[in-house]
Amino acid sequence: MPAALPSKKDIKAEAMKRRICAAAVSCIDELGYAETSINRIQERAGVSRGALTHHFPTKQALVAETAMRLLHAAAKPVKSLRSGRRSAGVDPVYDLLMASWTDVANTAQGRAFVEILVACRTDRDLYDVLAKDLHTWNAESVAEISDLYVGSGDADDDAALLWSICRTFIRGLLIHERFVSDPDHLARMMERFAGIMKSHLLVRD
Repeated sequence: MPAALPSKKDIKAEAMKRRICAAAVSCIDELGYAETSINRIQERAGVSRGALTHHFPTKQALVAETAMRLLHAAAKPVKSLRSGRRSAGVDPVYDLLMASWTDVANTAQGRAFVEILVACRTDRDLYDVLAKDLHTWNAESVAEISDLYVGSGDADDDAALLWSICRTFIRGLLIHERFVSDPDHLARMMERFAGIMKSHLLVRD
């Protein structure tokens, strides 16, 4: 039996959530998590306070929803690789890492997500809301990579370990951006790192 089509009310509610979450991303990217308030998000989204709090009663609930939407987008490079949609003639490891940097991390969405992760260190309420979903997403991401790659090391989970190293490097590169004056320097670092990982993260036969 086919799934029921969403109602007009559901479609309207989803459009409102997307609008509010997009405003949250913009604020967090520009201002950081600490300086992002419900009032600022409301103003940037151009919605009433009641409309915002109807869907997201707290800042943590809104940021958590935003984070999960960002995680869904962050999975696109791996899913594209799995479905065979990668650039012809490009090493799949290099291609995956560069797409993870240019299409995901080094964007307003990617920078906002890193801000949210950093905030989880000190905002216990935010961490409590997000922790389970983040652990689940991490496990699913690692499983997908382990299906596609093996590591150069002897451990069975070496591909998973290497992928964790890759993600940690990419997130750190966003923070390092504040301390370099030449954007090309970041691009060169990412290209160099991707080249190094080609000999360690190996495509399964």
